[in-house]
Amino acid sequence: MKTYSLTNSVGRLVFFSICDDDGVCISSCEAFFSHLKQRDCSAYTMRSYAIALAHFCTWLQQSGSRLDSVTRQTIGSYIAEFSQSNSQGAVKSKSKPKEPRTINHRLSVLASYFDFHIARDTEDGKGPWDKRINPASGKILDGELRHGMMGRDLAPRERCRDGFRRRLAHTIPEYLQPDQIQLLIDTASSYRDKAILTLLSRTGQRIGNWSALAGRHGVLGMELGDLDKRRNQIVVRLKGARDEHRVPIADEFWPLYERYIRDERRTSIDVSAAWIAARKGNGKPLSYASFESAIRYIGGKCGVRVTPHMFRHTLAQGVLEITGNMKVAQELLGHANISTTADLYTHADQSSLVRAIAAVKSAHSAAKCGPDPSQIRYAFAYDQETVDEFERVINGQPLLLQEPFEKSKL
Repeated sequence: MKTYSLTNSVGRLVFFSICDDDGVCISSCEAFFSHLKQRDCSAYTMRSYAIALAHFCTWLQQSGSRLDSVTRQTIGSYIAEFSQSNSQGAVKSKSKPKEPRTINHRLSVLASYFDFHIARDTEDGKGPWDKRINPASGKILDGELRHGMMGRDLAPRERCRDGFRRRLAHTIPEYLQPDQIQLLIDTASSYRDKAILTLLSRTGQRIGNWSALAGRHGVLGMELGDLDKRRNQIVVRLKGARDEHRVPIADEFWPLYERYIRDERRTSIDVSAAWIAARKGNGKPLSYASFESAIRYIGGKCGVRVTPHMFRHTLAQGVLEITGNMKVAQELLGHANISTTADLYTHADQSSLVRAIAAVKSAHSAAKCGPDPSQIRYAFAYDQETVDEFERVINGQPLLLQEPFEKSKL
């Protein structure tokens, strides 16, 4: 099984198939994709599942295994090999292994596939997966961790239930400085790119995509009618459910957009997309791949490392720092759950940490010396360079140190 085919049948209905080199489709995968369609999964989700299953079927064939005889050991061998394979994408790496999130997604796809067939075969009372245990699910470890004896069974810890899943490291989102954003906008050679960069930086919306296969969402998924100058707002479709989301936009965007419409948006076909590909696009809607290439060129030209999502992180953090209102940030970003916003953007800033250190020292001094504490502000005997850095942060001045404080100074 070395290929998978994506076909667009009627209208915007998308059907997926996984076929071998002779064009013979795998019936078990066909049934699973029909199940996903019944659940109203998006075309993006179904496509990612098709890619994952096609890769797994190819690996099974090369290893001499079959889909109906997969065991937990088979899944372990596959994940071990998959995790060390080269990353794929717009920028390919020859040595960088798969990211933990990619590995966990692949496990989720396999677990969903086997869950579907186990439930179906168990309900029918026949089939290769009748009453079997899902080999890709961590739930199998529940039985392994339990002795069946009162007093010896402890509830299994959630993080340790699945030995195949990778731990996701918590990373702080990357931001852009205001001068970097303006430099990127000024460096862009077309008014289309200037308008899109302004839109990203002033609204914090996802860049999205316009795809004939999977539909449209985000900034690139907007139509001409989604930009309303009279109300000074735009309408974007959100990721996943594709709900419409109204967002206000700054006045500085409109001159760039109008210049783009007047001088650059040329197409000989009836296209409702707001953003049109230039040169070789032949009047087609601008895709994510084309814009990602353009922004990478702009960033390289002005010496700024940038991705479209960094604009979203920058605006979100700015809203929280200025307003402190988590609900406002959630509504602006279009997150379905406020916990998503909190997990990404709530963390103590450096100024708050410095003030906390000073507060601890004041409390200790007050306890030791009474109401008249000494003039020493901090809890530890920092060197003068570190104290100067603390003072700059408290006074709102930029740091001079390029690296975090050394442990020897703390």
